[in-house]
Amino acid sequence: MAEGIYVLSDEDRRKFAKIVSSAWSDTEFADRYQNTPYEVLAEHGIDYPAAVAPPLLPPKPSGDLSMEALEAVAAGAAEGTLGSASSISTIGGTAFTASTAGTFGIEEPIVN
Repeated sequence: MAEGIYVLSDEDRRKFAKIVSSAWSDTEFADRYQNTPYEVLAEHGIDYPAAVAPPLLPPKPSGDLSMEALEAVAAGAAEGTLGSASSISTIGGTAFTASTAGTFGIEEPIVN
C-alpha cells in the first residue's frame, strides 16, 4: 500500500510533461507507463518514491498543444484559470492543489 505525499518539482513536472506527451502520441508507451510507472519515471530522470502512488496521466485534450501548454496541463494548470497547480500523489491517488493565483496578476499565494 502506498503511503505519504510527494510533490513534483518544476523540473520534474517538465519531465513528466514529456512522459504525458509520449503517452498521448504512443499507445504502447501509455500502456507501459500504466504497467510500470516507476520504471518509466526513472528512465526520464524522475526519482519518484516507490511508497507513493505514481502520478496519473491526464486525459488528452482535443486539438494541438505547444510544449508550454503541455507543461501547464501536466502541472494541472489551464490558461485563463485562477492560479497554477502542483501534482501531489497520496494514498488515494493523485490530487491537484492550487498554489498561486499568478494567472490573473495576483502574486500572493492562495491560503487555504
